[in-house]
Amino acid sequence: MPNRCRCFNEAPGKGLEFLIHDRSGEVSLPLSYTYENGKMKIIEINNVSYTVGSHQKREGLPRLLMLHGFMGDHRAFNHLIDNLGKFCNPITVDLLGHGRSSKPANPERYYEKQQVDDLATLIGQLDISPLFLHGYSMGGRLALKTALAHPDLFRGLILESTNCGITDDQERKHRRQTDCQRANRITDNFEHFLRHWQRLPLFEPPGPVDLKLGKKYAAIQQSQSPKAISASLRGFGTGRMKPCCGELSRLQLPVLLMAGSADEKYQQINQALVQKLPNAHFSSIRAGHRAHLDNPPGFIEEIKLFMYGRN
Repeated sequence: MPNRCRCFNEAPGKGLEFLIHDRSGEVSLPLSYTYENGKMKIIEINNVSYTVGSHQKREGLPRLLMLHGFMGDHRAFNHLIDNLGKFCNPITVDLLGHGRSSKPANPERYYEKQQVDDLATLIGQLDISPLFLHGYSMGGRLALKTALAHPDLFRGLILESTNCGITDDQERKHRRQTDCQRANRITDNFEHFLRHWQRLPLFEPPGPVDLKLGKKYAAIQQSQSPKAISASLRGFGTGRMKPCCGELSRLQLPVLLMAGSADEKYQQINQALVQKLPNAHFSSIRAGHRAHLDNPPGFIEEIKLFMYGRN
């Protein structure tokens, strides 16, 4: 069956409820969504459906596809869209198992090869290449893998709080076990898992942040399907990802690396990454792990400088 695209229009400020069925019979629950420009697409690819928001299409501006992190969805970037739209055409997507996209129960459907193939096909269906690709954390790992596999699709790569995988076999095995334990806790008691997850020191910002944004972010995480994100973690957690650190030297694309100043772990990771990538710049932003949430102005400014030059 060929890939198909279905478009829906909604009035600005209104939500739209619908069901997405994938070929495995999984059905996502209705959830009211608001898109910035009232338009959305559901694109069927490789027997699953992806939900995509193209927020504007201004002639002469570069396109920016943004990939959210674990337990997020396209709404994690809604507060950035207006300001990003001043210098680029932002596009957001619900990754597999998240938001309104399909939610396969089988962790194998989340393996990196399948998701990379999905993303490349999605870009082709939307006819938006070459474009800039941004990814945060889990979305950053997917963005990096996709850029390595399909560099001709992109003008540049923006990696926020991203790693290239765990190279040590024993450490990777231990992380897979940790991911598996977390996946079990998600399905056993999602509320308890969320409370613990949201209090991790990794996410602590270095200063005051917008409380309303923080509540919205927590609500986005709360709205996810425990069964689906558990499968996602088992299939595309850091422990399952095949490390690509040794491949970075062949990636000739311009790359912007970003990490929060309070995120010591990813400060170290990105300082190592910038040495491995031939054409990379590392920016430390006053933020925790979630720079796009903790410091929107700084995050947006770095993207603008990356796209248009620092001179």
